[in-house]
Amino acid sequence: MARMAEPLKVTVVSDYVCPWCYVGAKRVEQFSELFDVDVKWWPFELHPETPVEGRHVDEILPPNNPRRAAMRDHLRTIAADSELELVSNRTVANSHRALEAGEFARDRGMFDAMHQALFRAYFAEGKNIGDLDVVTELVAEVGLDRDEWLAEVQTGRYVELIDFATSVARQQGVSSTPTMVFDDRFVLTGAQDLNVYVDVLTRMGAQRKDAPADA
Repeated sequence: MARMAEPLKVTVVSDYVCPWCYVGAKRVEQFSELFDVDVKWWPFELHPETPVEGRHVDEILPPNNPRRAAMRDHLRTIAADSELELVSNRTVANSHRALEAGEFARDRGMFDAMHQALFRAYFAEGKNIGDLDVVTELVAEVGLDRDEWLAEVQTGRYVELIDFATSVARQQGVSSTPTMVFDDRFVLTGAQDLNVYVDVLTRMGAQRKDAPADA
């Protein structure tokens, strides 16, 4: 019997306050159903200049700015087409604490649940995921130990991990999210249409899950 091909490696550099990462996460879910892939999410703090308490969206783009309206309408259209819930969040959160929680969950084998909970809280429920209390509630909701999480917050271990991961990504040329790296050979930035990912994965030889097994 022929040896089964290894899953194709996909690294996704992402931040929880990036709306296109929210869309990108849906695309990853979709192409993971079609292809045998090994996906790793790489934490990246896109806007470290955001204060801990967050910023009101009007501080970044005034309500009457036509660019803001165009961006909002485009995102809403893409989200609707992707069957993603999206609410107007007036707070642009500092993402560091959320990224820390993702790594805390990864170390305990529960990254996927935490990952989904953070995106959902920010984009579908309008919560400030820069707030420690909000993130702590999410930690508990996915079944992780609240006290253990708070103890890790005090040590600052995950603060250093996120800073290091972001620094490494920037040194390798990452400046926007999502950035997807396929098999360490091909880089694609932004949230693309599903067909784009299907084409890339096909060209790179990823095994389709619906393909007949080799004899």
